[in-house]
Amino acid sequence: MTNPAYSTSPGRLNLFDKLCAGAAAVLAIVLLLLGGIGIFTGCSANFTLPPILGVLPALIGWGILRSVILAFRATRAAAQTSNPSSPF
Repeated sequence: MTNPAYSTSPGRLNLFDKLCAGAAAVLAIVLLLLGGIGIFTGCSANFTLPPILGVLPALIGWGILRSVILAFRATRAAAQTSNPSSPF
């Protein structure tokens, strides 16, 4: 008997995956804000970058946020294909 919380079926996120994705999204938003400000003024958050390189945290944040968005979209698409009669 398998626990559905630990399901490894493709395209589905279990509770732990969703918690990690939520934490990654928060980190990504912080990095996006830091990078957005850093492109003009540089940034200092236990590291110091000059103004032009200050955008690097935003690029890292965007990469993290984009992967979280894709994971949730894949989960939604998998749920729709597994139960086509459901409108959601």
